[in-house]
Amino acid sequence: MAGDFLSPIADPWAPVAEICSRHDVKCSVVEFHAAVNVAFHRFESEHYDELHQDMWRSLPKQIHLLAEDCLEAGAPERIHMLDIGCGTGLATDSLLKSPLGERIENIDLLDTSAAMLARAQARRQGWGRPGEAIEGLVESLVGRKRYNLIITSSVLHHVPDLASFLHSATALQEGESSALFLHLQDPNGDFLNDPQLLERTARVASCKTPEWMSRLHPRRVVGRLLRELKGEQGSDYISRTNQELIRMGFLRSPLTTSEIYTVTDIHAQDGDGISMRQMKSWLPSYILISTRSYGFFGELSSNLTPAQRAEEERLIREKAPNGFHVEAAWRARG
Repeated sequence: MAGDFLSPIADPWAPVAEICSRHDVKCSVVEFHAAVNVAFHRFESEHYDELHQDMWRSLPKQIHLLAEDCLEAGAPERIHMLDIGCGTGLATDSLLKSPLGERIENIDLLDTSAAMLARAQARRQGWGRPGEAIEGLVESLVGRKRYNLIITSSVLHHVPDLASFLHSATALQEGESSALFLHLQDPNGDFLNDPQLLERTARVASCKTPEWMSRLHPRRVVGRLLRELKGEQGSDYISRTNQELIRMGFLRSPLTTSEIYTVTDIHAQDGDGISMRQMKSWLPSYILISTRSYGFFGELSSNLTPAQRAEEERLIREKAPNGFHVEAAWRARG
């Protein structure tokens, strides 16, 4: 039924613990989760922007809309911001080009992946804003950093214990007047079983090029040839992730692709997504000033046909709640 609440995982670590048991992992579940994420994102960083070209084309508009919502509700005049899980810098780059961009004076970047941070730092050269690049978890900043704007894009669904994560993130905004917390690019947990979304997604799937035919696309053929000419071994970052984890002693046998994504995308891979109803209970000291949805065909707009794109744009304008992705802006009370 549309809008049904999907209960969060009772024990957010349970899926990871099951994989640990299956592979006779000797370290703790938390240590294993961290090791898989660091290894995976180290190798994914080399291809991240190419793999996610659809995000580079689609997310700037979504961030622009959130920025307009923030300005309408009242945003700080001078912004000291933190990008949690900054990746290669897409969210910050887009926010700087949004209506909030001129107010941003300082930018700190946080990621658990040194490789991702290095790519974001390279992109920073064009921003003209000072700030730190910090490798680690958000908890490491509590008590020594404060921000009046935090953005986190395509991150929440990676975090097993969202309640603890949000507690630490919002602690960085305590006492900050009109502090803003923005998040986007997460599965829309309240509408993943919505009949209209499922129908639109099925419509797109029925029109997709079969995999055997897509393998013949010139770009994919050229990519394979280049990899062979370069003599790259283990260029598949899933394979390289497994090789690294085995080399470091975390595994004796490789994880399947599905198992890797269960660890890294814990609320997306066969999970419940991110529920805005649940988010409200985790953010009691914040006012929800904007919720928007997108991906009404289960795809970002850059992957749609012109007719589907027009329908996507209409649904975004109408603020329909039942797209695959959800984004929101919150403002601290008081």
